[in-house]
Amino acid sequence: MILLVVKLKLQAGKKDEFFNIAKPLIEASQKEAGNIEYHLYEESNEPDTVAFIEKWKDQAALDYHEKTEHFINNINKLVALCAKPPIKNSFNMLQ
Repeated sequence: MILLVVKLKLQAGKKDEFFNIAKPLIEASQKEAGNIEYHLYEESNEPDTVAFIEKWKDQAALDYHEKTEHFINNINKLVALCAKPPIKNSFNMLQ
């Protein structure tokens, strides 16, 4: 299993626009065969900081996700609303 955490610092006043773009991406991603979990969280002490927390069956499932139409059509729109580049951390489950 792969855990992916993508932290994003949004531009001031862009949170609603970000959420409107992210919602269909989240819904479509949750329906993918290799997806275990896909949610968006807001940082408790920094409301303009959000994180996608994703769990994928394996690397092949994550690779597939990053080639889907819903990912490709929305990722650049979301990044454009950020104040700085996203921080992406990937973790492999130890067994």
